[in-house]
Amino acid sequence: MSEIHPENYSHLRNLLFERIAVNLPDDKAYLAEARLHSLAREYTRGDINALIEKACNDPEDELRCQLVEAMAINETYFFRDPIFNESFVDHMLPNLMERRRRERSLKIWSAACSTGQEAYSIAMLLEERFPELKDWDVQIIASDFSRKSLNKARSGRYSLTEMNRGLPARMMALNFEQDGLEWQVKKPLRDKVDFQSINLIHQWPEELPSFDIVLLRNVLLYFTIADRNLVLSKMRRQMQHDGYLLLGAAENLEKCSGFKPVQASKYGSFFQPA
Repeated sequence: MSEIHPENYSHLRNLLFERIAVNLPDDKAYLAEARLHSLAREYTRGDINALIEKACNDPEDELRCQLVEAMAINETYFFRDPIFNESFVDHMLPNLMERRRRERSLKIWSAACSTGQEAYSIAMLLEERFPELKDWDVQIIASDFSRKSLNKARSGRYSLTEMNRGLPARMMALNFEQDGLEWQVKKPLRDKVDFQSINLIHQWPEELPSFDIVLLRNVLLYFTIADRNLVLSKMRRQMQHDGYLLLGAAENLEKCSGFKPVQASKYGSFFQPA
């Protein structure tokens, strides 16, 4: 596998920062070499430098998009961490359902959904643990910048390895059907999630609703302070005043973020607009 020349690595870092606000350290070229290996084999016979140069000169922008998507971190799995029981199920939903009984409306956003496991986990939890919500106007929006990830999420198709990462056998039997070597989310559950293409650091769709719960887990830690504050400022305006923002275990917010802490645990923290 070829090593990335410093000039090409600099081009790659600039591209990632411009497109998705990821600040790739100057000493992590080996990560780029590993993540771009498959794409380089497809387009430039394994030459990563030629791949980056080709992408930079691509008039259609298609290869640049694939380059960014290949570099993005897409770590996700079903029911990721016990945070779903500790915060989402035991605290957020009961409190919101009590406060929304008159409107009977609940809007949830998985704001960096990757290949969809988080969003489908939410839909399964609502159906199993809160059957009274069947009569409510419940909207689950899941978004990501990656077209490849969104296509997989919309299809709801997962390998057995992906299914075995966090998905209880009971929920697998209820909500999935086998199709060859893959398992697919049953259509009634797929229909409960609206997958959208949204880049958090760029302009958001005007038709986004005001959310009661936003899951933004393990995203902000890759941003600079300026981009983190930009996203949080936009997020605060996109949420109900008594809504909840759920972050990952390694993330916290400064007092100037516009959010106040509600609860923290080793699995994650959640906040409300200040």
